[in-house]
Amino acid sequence: MAENRNAEEKAYEAIIAAIIEGKLLPGFPITESELSKELGVSRTPIRNALRRLVAEGLLESRKNRGCVIPGLSRKDLEDLFKVRLITEPNIAFEAAKKATEDQHPYFLDLLEKERECYFHGDSSVYKVNQDLHYGIARLTGNRYMEEVIHHYYWRSELYVLFFDSFFVETDKVKLLRDPDRSESHIGHQKLVRAIFGNQPNEAKKLMEDHILSTLSMLNYHSRLLKEYRGVDLMKE
Repeated sequence: MAENRNAEEKAYEAIIAAIIEGKLLPGFPITESELSKELGVSRTPIRNALRRLVAEGLLESRKNRGCVIPGLSRKDLEDLFKVRLITEPNIAFEAAKKATEDQHPYFLDLLEKERECYFHGDSSVYKVNQDLHYGIARLTGNRYMEEVIHHYYWRSELYVLFFDSFFVETDKVKLLRDPDRSESHIGHQKLVRAIFGNQPNEAKKLMEDHILSTLSMLNYHSRLLKEYRGVDLMKE
């Protein structure tokens, strides 16, 4: 059982890595047989990893075609971030009312890990971001708020993997490797301070700013990437 879980995790991480490395693009078919051959594991853990990624929104299941990375569009991005603006500022508000000092070190450790990811170009920064946003939801003590984040996190992160300057560069925007120049990292620092300073209104406003800043960055970088590569991954 442990061996199967390890193989499933290996497949899960390998698919995400292939997206980060640009080996898999929106609409690109992903099949159990090809992954099994490439990773050297049986099809059962591959199947479980694909199901997990479909459930999390990173992939879509297509009849007789295995799975694909969902198509990306500006409307989808706008719709997604409208939902984030409704939910996450209020989650941050509730988290700031409930946060206790004994929970603080966990978030300080995440911020330090995020800084190190920037300095070293470590793509596992996406895990840190996931842990931070999931962690804020857990602070509320409301499992439904956690479930809301889980429902759309990977769909949102898909745009980050394709368009954030941490992962892709253009002739005008180089890979970002300085956390002190990252609006996302700075936003996370401010959020953690407000939440553990038990400032609900400030935490709510900072989360709103963080989401709007991310949306603006993704729209801007996606257009630069289209000019630079001549390929538009984001439909209008």
